[in-house]
Parts: sequence; C-alpha cells; structure tokens
Amino acid sequence: MTPGGGSASGDAKQKAQVFTSSDWGERYQPFDKKPRGTYLFHTLLKTHIKKQDMYMTKKYAQLDSVLRKDNKNRTYLFVGNKFALKNSEIDSIMKKVENGSDIFFSFEEITENVLDRFFDTVYFRSDYAEQEMVYTPRAKYGMLEIYQQDTIARLWNAFGQIKPKGKAKALSTFMEMENFLVINMGKGKVFVHTNPNMFYNYQLKRNDGFRHARYVIDQLSSKKDVVLLELGRLPDDFDPDKEDEAEKTGKGDGKADTSLLRWLLERENLRNALLLFIGGLLLYVIFRTQRKRPAVPDFRKKKDMTLAFTETITSIYYSKQNHYGMLQVQRKNFYATILKHYFVDLNRRDGDREIRILAEKSNKPFDEIKSLVDKLETKQAASVNDQTIIEIAKLQHNFYKDMGIINEKIDKRFKKRELVFRRGLLLPTGLILFGIIAILCGFYFLVNSIGPGIALWPVGAILITFGVLRLLNPYLRVTETHLITYSEFGRKREYMREDVISAKSNNSGVEIRLRNNKKIVINYWDMSRFDREQFERFISKVHTLDL
Repeated sequence: MTPGGGSASGDAKQKAQVFTSSDWGERYQPFDKKPRGTYLFHTLLKTHIKKQDMYMTKKYAQLDSVLRKDNKNRTYLFVGNKFALKNSEIDSIMKKVENGSDIFFSFEEITENVLDRFFDTVYFRSDYAEQEMVYTPRAKYGMLEIYQQDTIARLWNAFGQIKPKGKAKALSTFMEMENFLVINMGKGKVFVHTNPNMFYNYQLKRNDGFRHARYVIDQLSSKKDVVLLELGRLPDDFDPDKEDEAEKTGKGDGKADTSLLRWLLERENLRNALLLFIGGLLLYVIFRTQRKRPAVPDFRKKKDMTLAFTETITSIYYSKQNHYGMLQVQRKNFYATILKHYFVDLNRRDGDREIRILAEKSNKPFDEIKSLVDKLETKQAASVNDQTIIEIAKLQHNFYKDMGIINEKIDKRFKKRELVFRRGLLLPTGLILFGIIAILCGFYFLVNSIGPGIALWPVGAILITFGVLRLLNPYLRVTETHLITYSEFGRKREYMREDVISAKSNNSGVEIRLRNNKKIVINYWDMSRFDREQFERFISKVHTLDL
C-alpha cells in the first residue's frame, strides 16, 4: 500500500483538469448531474437491479407506506454527507432487515442511534490526502478528490476499532484501514461505507471510479427493490451542538420554549390531525349533514295523489284564504284523476250518463258518486267553509282508496312518516366559528405567556359545544303519535299529538296549545327557510283540525 497522496498515477492529475463546472457546491443529490452529484451512481444502480423498482422516500409517511405495502424484501440505501433517523424509523427498517432486507449506508457523518443498531463499539480513523488507493478482493482503484480544476486534500474516513453486532467482513480497505463492511443481521445484511465522495459523478467518469462503483453495487442484491432514504439526509451546515443548544433555550431571551402548541406543531402526525380537525369542522358547519329524506316525503304522483292534492290545497289556502277557490282545485283534481284511471270525462257530461258509466266501472253506488259531484259543483260560494273542504277531501280520499288508486301500503306509510324540522345554520355556525377563534387565540396567548389565554379555551369549547348541539338536535320532530321538541341545550320533551287543541299563528311563529294548559312555542327566526316552509304546511293541518 502507498501512503496518502503517494500512490496514484501521474496521469490522474491530468484527467482531473477535464472536470470543469460552474457549480461545485451542492453535493450527493441522487439525480444531480453536476460534478459532485450522484446521478451516475444511481443510474448504474438502476441498471444493476434491472426490472426491480426504486422508491424515493423524503417523508416518514412515504417510508411507512413502503414498509407496510407487503412483506417483500428490499434494499434501503443512502449515499450522502450527514445522515440521521429517529429511533422509531430505524427500528422499523431493522425489523425488515431481520426478515431478509438489506441496508446500504455510505456517509461522512451519522448519528449514534443509527450506529448503535449495528455496532456495540465503533471508532473512526482518517487519512488526510489528495488521493487514496482502495484495495478489494477483485482489484485496486485509485480515488481522487477534485474541486473545479484542482486535486485537493481531504479527510478519507475509515473504521478504527469496532465490535459489530453480527458477523462482519471487510469488502474494501485503504491504508490498511477498513472502509467498507458487510454485517450479517438476522436474515439480512447491513453494508456500511465511509466514503460517499467515491461515488461523485466525476469519480464515475474515470475508469477507476467507475470500476469501483461497479464493485460496490455488485455486492447488493439485483433481485430486490431499492428504497432511497432521503428522509434521513441532513443539510451540510447542520450542527447537532447548535441544535441541542437551541432546543434548550429560546431565541435570545434565555427562556426555554416548552409551550404545548410548540410541542404539538413539532409532531407531524399531531399537526396534521389538528389541521384535519379544523378543516373537517369548517366543512361540517358549511354543509352540515346531508338529509337522508326531506321533511315531507316526495312520493310519485302515480302512487300518491293525496300528497299533491294536499300541497296544492295548502298553497291556495295561504295565498288566497279562499274556500271556494280550494273547492275548485279539489274538483279539477278529482276530475283529472277519474279521466286518467277510468277514461270518463266528468267536465263534459251529458246529464248523468258519465256518472252512470263511472259507477259501472268503479262498482261504486251511483248516488254516492252523484252526491260527491254535486258537492264539488255547488254554486253557493258562501256556503263553502273549512268543514266542507275537509268533508270533500275525506270523500275523495276514501274513493281513491276503495278504487285502489291509493293502496293500503302507501296510505299507512304516509300516515306513519316522521317529520323533522331543524334550526337555521346562521347562529350555530357563528357559535362554532367564534369558538374556534377563541381556542386559537388561547393558543396564541399561551405561546406568548399571556395569562387570559387559559380562560379562552373553555369559552371556545362551550361555544363550539352549543353550536354543535344546535346542529345535531332538531328543533321539532313529529311522529305518528308524538310531538318532540329539543331545547338549545339538547333537552328533549315529548307531547302526545292527541292532546293538541289548537294552533295560533302570527308573523313571529306558532303557538300550539295542548291539554292541561301546556303549549309549544316555535319561533320562525330560529328555523331554516326550508324547514319553516315545511312547518307551515304541517301547521295548516292543525288549522283544519286534521292532525
């Protein structure tokens, strides 16, 4: 062996003059084509693994995805200056190594927690020289350190005294010092290399550098995917001593920053969870929960003529307050239904001929149909009142039911439907937004050691709770037998529908009176526009005593 700087051939320095570039600063980037990038090394590695895949992992989430993907064995690789992983990250990789995966590290500096997974004891040595002759069982290779057009001296690192955790073998040496080891760990292997500068692009453009890189890559399996551990790459100017000092002290004020917010934001999973919670809460406030069904079920007209009839009558009732107008709508609706199902046009009658034809087709008594038609065609508008409208509506409903136009199943389902009326979104949305702002202000005040910050948290939590309760709980639920109300705080009260006596409406809301001097007050301002319209339709039945 030759001492550092005394063994390389004389024409090596002449070849060094070929490598000219304007950018020699950035180092070890995997796909950087500049002189001190490692594009050629990784390209050669891709050729070696052939049809296998190469993954780039810059975040732990990406590495975790690869680790959990399947039980396939892979090679986890890093070539660079400074390398570090968290204990949980290196432990996750080591579990894969125990089952047959491999690791290749080529570094100048590495954290102790990573080395402790491979060595019980490890010390490093170095030689300061412009060039080194690297010896392997295959051949020897002359390696240079070049900067711009000059060959410069540098520290060439190697292993000193070591005690590996598994059976180890030296794969290359220089100056009688080992710089490339393989350690058997379980079913897998760990390759540790101390000179990543030997894989610069300008090294591989030289014959010796290319053959050396080929030798190193040949030690790796060609049948395993490669995972690039870029998440462990530290900046060249990273100083662990300064980082430790910054961790212990604040930014010049001499105080330790131990705030809860800083602790939360430093942890990626917790930070993402907080952002996801705030974003999800805002989306929920904006869109609320999607209705599974409208307050008034929308049955098809072919199957439920009563629903269309009721809606039409209600709209006329509110727009005109004209009983005779409602009677005309009833007549038009009834005649249209008869024409559709029995092909009998009662609008163009020739005496009682059409009524007799309808009686024959429907098997209904002539007198019953005649009585209904006479009531529908009364000319005495002053005699038409609420009772008249209700009576005719029941006669029509019974006729449809007897003739099978409305079947029993739909009739029962219509009667048993549940109506749900909700509060408006404006107030709960405001409560939730103010609650979020209060909590965020509390975080800010606590970070800056301002006393009132701790009081804003419960205030914000209370506002959000009230807002969510108003969103989750309906204002009023109407079932077949009960009226159920919910207060602003979620308190539930139930009343029997049969106890309803009357309902009094005004511009601000509705007061439903019940037996035993009880009453239910519904305020229109506290309901959404859609629910108010549905509620007004429901109240119209109370007005007509048809609950």
